[in-house]
Amino acid sequence: MRTGDRRARQRLDPRARTDAILAAATEAFTRGTYDQVSVGAVAAASGASEALVYKYFDSKAGLYTAVVRARLDRLATRQSAAVAALPENSSARDQVRVTVDAVLDHVQDLRVAWASPFFTGAYEPVAVQDLRRHYRDELVAGLTERLDNPGHRRARLAIVGFLGFLGAAAQQWVDAGCPAADRAPLVEAALGALQGALGDWGSLRPAS
Repeated sequence: MRTGDRRARQRLDPRARTDAILAAATEAFTRGTYDQVSVGAVAAASGASEALVYKYFDSKAGLYTAVVRARLDRLATRQSAAVAALPENSSARDQVRVTVDAVLDHVQDLRVAWASPFFTGAYEPVAVQDLRRHYRDELVAGLTERLDNPGHRRARLAIVGFLGFLGAAAQQWVDAGCPAADRAPLVEAALGALQGALGDWGSLRPAS
């Protein structure tokens, strides 16, 4: 006879099971740091066995990496959609602005440091830092491709510096509880940082 506190596990197809585990892991990593979360707790929350979690994700590090990858993929999709939704012939400044807004929406969703593509956690798996680095490199490459002179060293450094500023400012905003009154000044400060470093928004061509 089953004990009263043991719940029958629901049979799910592999995709649904993976989604359930990822959802439970996201919630767990939102409540606690990487070293505080156990695979057993994630398994219980998702209605799966610990062995089943390891079947889909070979380790705790692999599970965490999958969670961060899903969040970064969502951010990239959100940014692409925001740029695509702008009116035709929108300025480069507007395109950078909606990209910044997408980052802030992203970090506000969970309000935890690891959700930021600019976060660096010494305790995290190397694969996760590689994921964030790849996201940042892709963002730098995307902006650099729109420079009037892509080989201009100063302009590329301006973009890298802008992302560093945005990451630090966004983290402070999250730490403060994402106050609505600070959002617009943060966006304007980030845009101003890039404009000041570029010297002129004309250095960036609007995306076609």
